[in-house]
Amino acid sequence: MIMSQRNAVIAVFLALALPVLAAPVLAKPDLKMSIVAEKEIKVEENGKTVVKRVPATDTVAGEVLFYTLTYSNAGDEKATAVKVDNPLPQGVKYVAESASGAGADVSFSVDGGKSFAKPAQLTVEKVKAGKKEKVKAEAVDYTTIRWVITEVKPGQTGQLGFHAQVQ
Repeated sequence: MIMSQRNAVIAVFLALALPVLAAPVLAKPDLKMSIVAEKEIKVEENGKTVVKRVPATDTVAGEVLFYTLTYSNAGDEKATAVKVDNPLPQGVKYVAESASGAGADVSFSVDGGKSFAKPAQLTVEKVKAGKKEKVKAEAVDYTTIRWVITEVKPGQTGQLGFHAQVQ
């Protein structure tokens, strides 16, 4: 009988303690991400010309598109050093110095996302006078943008963005 009472006490302790002990193990960030591509159009409103952004469902060469990536942490723990890699869509070229994102460090790739660096450190091979040589990469050479967000707290949302020109 003493053994049964002892087992019952242990069972009750475990039933009460396990959820508390397990909670930190189960806590984790839960990042959600969405992206929107827009373009600017001019419309008349109240006799004035106004610039508005609309979904970029159809585009023409030369148009600048505005990409906005929205992220949120639906988890119950902060996320740190969050890497967001965004390959540039086919048919567009990155617009220099347009990447943005509060609390994020931005770098770029010229090799399809295999490696990333700051613009001043990026090089590409180009043929000049029949010879291949490494030259400083230009914005049109970028293939992927990377943001590293320092911290995303539970319930926090934020935005990253860049501009690209339709080729």
